[in-house]
Amino acid sequence: MNWHTQRLREELHKEIGLIIAGEMRDPRIPDVVTITDVRLAPDCRNATVFVSVMGDPAVKKDAVAALNHAVPFLQHVVAARIVMKFVPKLYFKLDKSMEESEHINELLKEIKDDLV
Repeated sequence: MNWHTQRLREELHKEIGLIIAGEMRDPRIPDVVTITDVRLAPDCRNATVFVSVMGDPAVKKDAVAALNHAVPFLQHVVAARIVMKFVPKLYFKLDKSMEESEHINELLKEIKDDLV
């Protein structure tokens, strides 16, 4: 990944996080939404934004749906804040890595308890 792509990923990560925290008024989006990663396509025309949401599965699903519904607004605000040739199309996905790591830790704890 070149420096330009890395810099754009960092700027998108920062700005989208600020917009969600400060300017989004959708009640389906909980107070605690964390951007965990931004992955850009090689041509920088598409960006997948991974988010972590606290709550039950229904809350998480609704939050991701609300974020995907708000993509035009987010792209408009990002375009006003970051100078670039074109704004990448944003796609929001739920980051399940925290849940998976928690499950792995539970399994390791069970193995440790069985060995003792």
